[in-house]
Amino acid sequence: MIHWMILSTLATGLFYGLYCLTLRRDRWLKLSVVYLMTTLWFSVVFPWFTLPESLATASQKVIPTEGYMMTLDEIDISANAASRTIDLTDIHLIGIALCLGFLLLQLGAQAVAIARLRRRHTVYKAADGFDIPRKASLILLDDDTAPYSFFNQIVVGTRGLNDDELRCILAHESHHVSHNHTYDLLAAWLLCCGAWFNPFAWLIMREIRAVHEFQADAASIGVCGREDYLHLLYRQATGTGYGHITNNFKSINLKKRIVMMNKTRTRFGAWKVLAALPVAALLMMVGCKQGAPENTVVEEETAVVNEATVEPIIFKNDSMPEGLVAPEYPDGGEALYKYIADNIHYPEQAKADGLEGRVVVQFTVTDKGDIVNVEVAKGIGGGCDEEALRVVKGMPKWKPAIYEGKAVSVQYCIPINFKLH
Repeated sequence: MIHWMILSTLATGLFYGLYCLTLRRDRWLKLSVVYLMTTLWFSVVFPWFTLPESLATASQKVIPTEGYMMTLDEIDISANAASRTIDLTDIHLIGIALCLGFLLLQLGAQAVAIARLRRRHTVYKAADGFDIPRKASLILLDDDTAPYSFFNQIVVGTRGLNDDELRCILAHESHHVSHNHTYDLLAAWLLCCGAWFNPFAWLIMREIRAVHEFQADAASIGVCGREDYLHLLYRQATGTGYGHITNNFKSINLKKRIVMMNKTRTRFGAWKVLAALPVAALLMMVGCKQGAPENTVVEEETAVVNEATVEPIIFKNDSMPEGLVAPEYPDGGEALYKYIADNIHYPEQAKADGLEGRVVVQFTVTDKGDIVNVEVAKGIGGGCDEEALRVVKGMPKWKPAIYEGKAVSVQYCIPINFKLH
């Protein structure tokens, strides 16, 4: 969990900083929305990706393991899930629940407000002569309510507005409706709920709202002209707003909107977004898990520090050569089971995450009985892999395998099942 939180925050911070240095200073508005939404999604989910086998580092060699080494019967390690205490995962889930609750309250309150307005006022459509999208509904109020849109609903307070100003406002809100801006904001909200701890995620959502307004401003200028539209913005700047999930005519800082209206696209502005590609690639290589198919292990070609480099003999379980005497834990297999059961502990993080599964630890028993080249052939995370490695590395010397009258080094696997009950 902490790994994901750190990587997610780092990624959104990098992408947000890159946006501020590039697209935020330019008028590539559609591209800005695509960039912000894509990088927000990527930042939240990429730490959970697993790189395919072909992208594993060059210093690793993937070899099949199923049936290729001596394997002990599975060892079950159990823990009582009910005994766990509140930890980081619980805090994260509580934060998600609070954010989702706040979002649902906003959506519910706005839906109720719209429903009341529809009952009390006339609802207009494009067929009634208004220049709005076919799917949109228009409610005109005889007061100074600041114009806003919510999904396909447009609400405008008409007090003090002439026909040209109303047409200009409708162009603005119609752009929000026709381009599904409420859905964009809802998707960004949900991502921010999942990463509520990440300040850059909320900043990115704020930028998405701003770009939506810049796009709607551009559509309005095309209908009523720049000067008339700027005059209308000044008049509306002191209006009353609604919840953050709506697209509000006056919701974004007026100065920023005026500055953006006066900007033009730079010739090579669109190419700036390519700077995000090497950042994403670097994050993938550094932050993603590197995995191989389920029935493979990763064998390091370099020796482990302070461990002997050995070339073990690998036999198939179903074709053990006659005369091979398998390596043996001191005092036999029952003693090995007891050693692991007595020394291994179910990690608190795994219990908190409700994590269960099988960890397969592979190692080599040398011709002198030493335990070397210990590694996880198949893991489940949550601290279980590290705990299994710790216990196996702490084993005493074994009796080495004997083949053709000589002690030989062989590979061995111990599967350990972690189960909650």
